[in-house]
Amino acid sequence: MLSVGNSIVLFELLGVLAFAFTGLIEARKKGMDLVGVYTVSMITAFGGGTVRDLLIGHYPLYWIQHSGYALMLLGFAVASAPLAASFYENPCVTNTVEVLDATGLGLFCTAGASVAHQAGCDFYIAMLLGVVTGVFGGIFRDIICNEIPNVFRRNELYATCALLGSAVFLGGLQLGLDTLSATLAGIAVTVALRLLSMKYRITLPF
Repeated sequence: MLSVGNSIVLFELLGVLAFAFTGLIEARKKGMDLVGVYTVSMITAFGGGTVRDLLIGHYPLYWIQHSGYALMLLGFAVASAPLAASFYENPCVTNTVEVLDATGLGLFCTAGASVAHQAGCDFYIAMLLGVVTGVFGGIFRDIICNEIPNVFRRNELYATCALLGSAVFLGGLQLGLDTLSATLAGIAVTVALRLLSMKYRITLPF
């Protein structure tokens, strides 16, 4: 059985992979070469965590401390090269990216809120830093790919899902839940809200 510490590491790894794949696919759709694909996948996977770590003075930065992840993403970027551009336009691939993005959002917002909480941030700031961790990688990805960041468009809920998921995680800790249970609850709320908002086109009223 996985320990709490190993479970958190596993969640972080899954978040890195989920966001990295969304960056990789968007870069390939834009016709970028290997350097571009690798750069976008790295920025998507680690951008939010880097901003969070810089804001709270948490060093070394996550992707520097876990250099193996950076090498792993290079391998994925190389492996994606033989796939034709039409592959990334396939509706099944598009749907998979949306699910991966929702999953990465849930994994990263709870991980970000956890790091901020451990650094001594109060509830509100830890919640905001959870959102930063979850959304800024996607913001950087969209800017580099010459798109209006999805989080800034008036469409289905995104940052709101991360905010509520982070709040559930932190609230769970305050109510006495263990870290793993609180993390699972935060991830589940974030992913469920994001998928429901896409399915039913739920948006903010203003």
